[in-house]
Amino acid sequence: MNKVAVKVSEDETRLFGHALITFPQELGSSPGLRLSIMRKSKDAPYLGAAGWQARPATVEAAVVSRGANSATLVVGPEVCDQIPVDLQVKIEVEGHDIEGSAFWPPIPPSPGAWSQELTPFKMSIPQAIERELEEALEQVVELPRVVEPKPQPLAQPPKKRRFLYLLIPLALLLAGGGYYIADSRGWFNNPEPLLARFERLRLTDTNGVELFALSGEAYREGAGGIGLQAINLAMERGNKDAKLEIARWYDPSSFEPSRADRPDANRAARAYFELSVEGETAAREMLRSLCAKSASSPQDLGFNGFLKDTYCEGTLE
Repeated sequence: MNKVAVKVSEDETRLFGHALITFPQELGSSPGLRLSIMRKSKDAPYLGAAGWQARPATVEAAVVSRGANSATLVVGPEVCDQIPVDLQVKIEVEGHDIEGSAFWPPIPPSPGAWSQELTPFKMSIPQAIERELEEALEQVVELPRVVEPKPQPLAQPPKKRRFLYLLIPLALLLAGGGYYIADSRGWFNNPEPLLARFERLRLTDTNGVELFALSGEAYREGAGGIGLQAINLAMERGNKDAKLEIARWYDPSSFEPSRADRPDANRAARAYFELSVEGETAAREMLRSLCAKSASSPQDLGFNGFLKDTYCEGTLE
């Protein structure tokens, strides 16, 4: 088997759950290939249509580009949703004498049955209410005309006051009707959907501050796919709060099973260490706590394979 360097990255031209796999070798002319994706596991090392399994299996991939000495394939959510971040996998191409290993990158999972189409958020007022308001306005416009007595020289001030008394309620009624229409149609309160906000911030938020805030809101509303992609993008753009939050998810002491696939002490410690070097006091304290926990609880499965000598020896002072 010819071993080569395989590159795996997120396919940013597709929304959620797609990865590009590039081999440094031509793979024929077929538009589709089948891949054997394997991990280190005694019970379920092969990825198939039903997830990880014991028997050898393959998954479908489409060829999206070919070069003189390369071929790039794309796999979708049926593959990406099954592979956790940083898992080392071995990939073989069925019918070709080639294999490569790679660590799986952060690729947001697909958000279920989402249609992948951006639709404008609209609020409509029921026709019955709208018609009722129009009739009310028509009645205001068709108020009976008041016949005033012939003006007398001494009656000028009362006449002006009567005219003013007629205009004030009419103006208030018209203003109230206009506000009711505007408010009922959502002109004063038309919240932007999470997905539309994410797409906007993906283009405009260069430091990841708003993306990090959007991530927390998305998780609270049950939109984990958007939340994960927003926080990963915030971290890629240098947002330290996002990086620290993701590290806490994987820290065995503060593991978040709803957001991370498994405790990973090495991943958490690496982020803490890098942030500590950049002067983040909170990250330094969390790294010290992680090292202390690994020393006091060596039987904790979350610390299996923990590189204690790398992250816990020496000083950051």
